[in-house]
Amino acid sequence: MQKPEESPTVKMLQETAKKNNIYLIGGSIPEKTEDGKFYNTSLIFNRNGDLLTKHRKVHLFDIDIKDKITFKESEYLQAGNQITVFDTEYCKVGVGICYDMRFPELGLLMAKKGAKVIVYAGCFNQTTGPLHWELLLRSRAVDNQV
Repeated sequence: MQKPEESPTVKMLQETAKKNNIYLIGGSIPEKTEDGKFYNTSLIFNRNGDLLTKHRKVHLFDIDIKDKITFKESEYLQAGNQITVFDTEYCKVGVGICYDMRFPELGLLMAKKGAKVIVYAGCFNQTTGPLHWELLLRSRAVDNQV
């Protein structure tokens, strides 16, 4: 099994963060752990390209709309169980992935940990996504004043 730090995706994210002197939240990436479990993970890099932390998606998306879409993340992925907040020189930043934004409690807990900005990497489908994406992002911002 390839070590995460040897992955072309991880190397690209590290190099991009370092080259551009930015904090980089590496979206929604499949992660396979040593025990063979899979997670939907965001990797967070600092300005030097060092891995600061990661967020494993907490709320898995299972949907079955007759004659439209069936998708069950829980058949393939494990749910994460951590609230992810990291420090920058500007403020604390919280991270969630896609369907995590549907649950206001996660945003509230990030805000209680001091997050002033919350970032949700997303990959919404075209059946439910347009109905929810902007509404939920705005709701979490208003809920938590972030």
